[in-house]
Amino acid sequence: MRHRQYGATLVVGLMLLALVTLLSLAAAGGAHIARLLAQNDSFRENAASASSAGVEMAIRAIENSSSPTAVPARLSGRLPDASSWEVEIKFLGYEPGLPQEPPAHLAGAYFEILSTGAAARRSIDRQRAGVLWVVNAVEAAPIADCEPLAPRYCHRAGEIERLSWQHVPAM
Repeated sequence: MRHRQYGATLVVGLMLLALVTLLSLAAAGGAHIARLLAQNDSFRENAASASSAGVEMAIRAIENSSSPTAVPARLSGRLPDASSWEVEIKFLGYEPGLPQEPPAHLAGAYFEILSTGAAARRSIDRQRAGVLWVVNAVEAAPIADCEPLAPRYCHRAGEIERLSWQHVPAM
């Protein structure tokens, strides 16, 4: 009788060992998947940072241009973490009736910036920004006096005003 009990103990022990081995393999697989998900989140954040950097570089290009029509239509670059950005800048037109102090003749140049950031594992983020650049008016325009209503809204030449910023679904 005793020999049969030792054999049963061995079988039960081997079954428990196999069960523990399967559980540990499943846990290791789950940890691997969790690590991959965390990396994917990191890559998406890198793509979003690259896209934001593209918008900022486009605004800098607008500020450094001699006129609204001289702003480059496309820009691209890389960040130190190997993510990249591409920007498309569209000049949309002028707004002649900006609130301003009486001797100035200013107009607002409207731009739309579309930036695409890319990182590892095909992570892509797209952002759109609307920007108003206050420039000297080419033509005589009606002056909207801002002093009696709201002096803080008086525009000055060279100012950049961010009008909108939004994430765009990646194509």
